[in-house]
Amino acid sequence: MKQYTLTEKFFSNKGIHLVDENEKIIGEVTGIRKEGYERKNVFNFKPVEGSSTIVGIKKRSWKNVIQPSYGVIHAEHTYTLKDKLGDNLLYFCVTGVIENDDIFIEENWKEDIIVKVNKQKVAVIRSAKFSGKSVFKIDEQISPDHRLFGLIILMVFMYQIYNKEAAVIMDLLF
Repeated sequence: MKQYTLTEKFFSNKGIHLVDENEKIIGEVTGIRKEGYERKNVFNFKPVEGSSTIVGIKKRSWKNVIQPSYGVIHAEHTYTLKDKLGDNLLYFCVTGVIENDDIFIEENWKEDIIVKVNKQKVAVIRSAKFSGKSVFKIDEQISPDHRLFGLIILMVFMYQIYNKEAAVIMDLLF
């Protein structure tokens, strides 16, 4: 697995740079606005070479307040992932299908995010809450211009949003 880092240390005036183990810039993450998506909950990963990937939370109605949907846009194709109903009340857990691949993304007990494709682990995301640094270990077969690479990178932002919303719900309940 290759290791990548996303940290405020690599912040530019446009966004945050993703770097490899040698601190070579691989791409950049920016927040964007997209119609049909929640404001401030949409992010774009633009690799140095290749197509961008956009991931965001689709606008919610009363029907999907408990089970958010995530839009994934890559190279003019749009896919939908959803929180796994029931599990999402206890921990971050997202499922869906992208190009006939079953995607399963879940938080483990160490608060790492595990990404599985067709039941095979392809990435581990370690998001350090206090350091502002996220470290990604991604299968070498998934290159920065691959449709899953941008999804993996941007899921750390969906996880942060999930944690903020879960904290608000817990405050309301207790």
